[in-house]
Amino acid sequence: MTLPYRDFYYPLNVFMHILTLEEGGVAALHYGLFESAGDSIAIAQRRSTDLLLSRLPQPPATLLEVGIGLGDTLAELTRRGFAATGITPDDKQIVFARKRHGEAVRIVHEPLETFPSDQQFDVVVFQESSQYIPAASLWARMRELARDLVIVLDEFSLRPGGTLHPLAEFLEQAEAHGFTKREELDLSAQAAPTIDYFRQRLPRYRAALTLDLGLSDAQVDELVDGGVNYRAHYDQGVYGYRLLVFRRA
Repeated sequence: MTLPYRDFYYPLNVFMHILTLEEGGVAALHYGLFESAGDSIAIAQRRSTDLLLSRLPQPPATLLEVGIGLGDTLAELTRRGFAATGITPDDKQIVFARKRHGEAVRIVHEPLETFPSDQQFDVVVFQESSQYIPAASLWARMRELARDLVIVLDEFSLRPGGTLHPLAEFLEQAEAHGFTKREELDLSAQAAPTIDYFRQRLPRYRAALTLDLGLSDAQVDELVDGGVNYRAHYDQGVYGYRLLVFRRA
C-alpha cells in the first residue's frame, strides 16, 4: 500500500491511516463538531469548517491561514475568491497539499514567527494551529500582520493540570497586543467525540497500524491510553475547545 502520509509526524500519520481505512480517505485533519451520535466524522469536520467560514468577511478580503493541514480549507478559500495565503513550517504537508491542489493555492514554507511582515491581511485564521505557538509570540505577530480580524478554532487548558496553552493567558496576550475579543463559543462538548472516534478505532486497526506504519503494539497501547486520559481532561473541564473571534482595537 502506497501511503503518501506514512512519513508525516507521529501520531498524525496514525490518525490519517485510520481515516483512510475507515472512511476511504482523509477529508480533514481537524476536530469535528458533533451534534448527534449518528454524525459521521466527515459531517462533523465539515460543520467545524462551515462555522469558521461563517465568521469571515466577504471576498476578496486578504486572508492568512496559519497552518494549512492538507490544504483543503486554503483551496476552498481561494475558490471562494479570497486572496488567501497559507503558511506552514511542515514541508511534508506542503508536498501533500500540492499533490491534492496543485499550484492553485498560495503556500509559503515558513513558520509564523519568521513569516515576512511587509504585508497585512484583513483576517488571520488559526484552525488548530495556535496551540503550537507561544501566545506572546503569536499576538506580537498579529499586531504586525492582522489588519482587522483574528479567528481561532482550537483547544486550550482551562484549569491547572493540562499541557495545552492556558486560555486565560491567550486572552490576556490578545488584549495586551491591541485585540478585543468579540466572540467566544464553547464547543467542547461537540468536539470531544472526535477523541472517542479515534480511541475506539485504534484497537480495531492495530494490525494495519503495525504492518503499514511500523508501529509497535506498545505504541498503539500508548495511543489508546492517551485517548482515555485526554477525553477525561475534557470531561473534567481541564481542556476545552473554543471558537474565538478578535478584532483589532
